[in-house]
Amino acid sequence: MKEDNDVRRIFLLNPDQRLLREAARTGVQVRSAEADPLDERALRPVLDEAAAAGLFVNPARSLRVLADPEAVRRLVRDNRLSPDATGPPAGGTRLSVETLSVHGMHQTVGITARMPYGLLYPAPLTEDTAAEVRAVVTALLDLTGYQYGPAHTNVVLTARGPVITGCRAELARDPVPELLEVAGGFELAAGAVAVLAGRLVDTVRPGRYAAAAVLNPPWRLETGEVGVLPHVRHVSPPDSLRPGHLVVHADSPEVAAQRVTSLTELVTGNGSGTNR
Repeated sequence: MKEDNDVRRIFLLNPDQRLLREAARTGVQVRSAEADPLDERALRPVLDEAAAAGLFVNPARSLRVLADPEAVRRLVRDNRLSPDATGPPAGGTRLSVETLSVHGMHQTVGITARMPYGLLYPAPLTEDTAAEVRAVVTALLDLTGYQYGPAHTNVVLTARGPVITGCRAELARDPVPELLEVAGGFELAAGAVAVLAGRLVDTVRPGRYAAAAVLNPPWRLETGEVGVLPHVRHVSPPDSLRPGHLVVHADSPEVAAQRVTSLTELVTGNGSGTNR
């Protein structure tokens, strides 16, 4: 533990704007740097300088490995972390696993499932399966030497167990953070800033389900109509660069599916939402 751990300062490499906004909102000082995470030799002096200033940083090797999809697949294969790791898994439920790491301890804060209509959080898994998914993801992060910050890991469930298909040292893209907030009241960006400052985050216990549909234009919903849609908690209309999405809450996976399907038809006019 570093002596100045109570100082609210963090280090960000190639900073995510969402983390910068959260740090500014909460009064956390940010020291940032731009560097190619694949260039380990260039990373080392940047990280060493931040560490010398008393900030929490990751080893250059861990950032380099997590920035290279092939290096992640090789690590998974060579350490037998997943069954069938020698080739791409066929079928199976696709999951995204969000973790926050501090002092080398990895906490799983969300497991989201890709459903036919979009995304569902929390993923409808048995306790044993969820534990198996958490274990294989944290094992991978341990092997990389990752110490601080968020990670986003892709996993496919197969008959032989969970297969890791990718892992990145970054926040999940929208709408995953919104799902965590709607279902469990957990703000992923705030948690990431906390662990980057060397602080633990509380265990996430979602009290309901949240589902999302990611939709391409045309978009028939006007901004003023958002408040009248039942059960909707977030709406992001598409723009010229990215699809839009909507997020709803529900008490069961079945109700979540019904709500997303009907609302998708409402805002697109034909029910032909396109999922990422």
